[in-house]
Amino acid sequence: MQTRSGISLLELVLALAILGGSLAVLSQIASTGADAAREARDLAMARLLAQRKMSEILLDYLVTPVSVPSSPMEAFDSTSLTAFMYSVEVQPGQLDGLLAIRVTVEAVDPAGGPSTALYVLDRWMIDPALGLAEAEEEAELAREEAAAGATDSAGGI
Repeated sequence: MQTRSGISLLELVLALAILGGSLAVLSQIASTGADAAREARDLAMARLLAQRKMSEILLDYLVTPVSVPSSPMEAFDSTSLTAFMYSVEVQPGQLDGLLAIRVTVEAVDPAGGPSTALYVLDRWMIDPALGLAEAEEEAELAREEAAAGATDSAGGI
């Protein structure tokens, strides 16, 4: 009987095929992981930007907010290559005196593809114009009462 030393060509080709297949699967997994990480980063940034814009709107509670069409927005991270666009929709709420505010932030793909992340934030707020009208009416009534009281006291002397 003859003893064989080494490996055959068939065994070598089979081992290389298994190695190549496993490398292809691993590179696909790495690519999917990198895409998921990029999407998660963009979604987190979009959420922070939407919260910042909503806070700006709610902090200026004396002015009725207005709708803003899609506009560019600067990210917190100055090294980010992703561009962000935001829009604000202001609509009357279901109840009188309430406003429904929707801030939408979209991460735009720099290569021109579909957006990589979209975050929408909805809030309700009391219409500032409602409070101002009531305050003006109360001030006008107070002035009329003061003027009427001043003429009554002047006429009684």
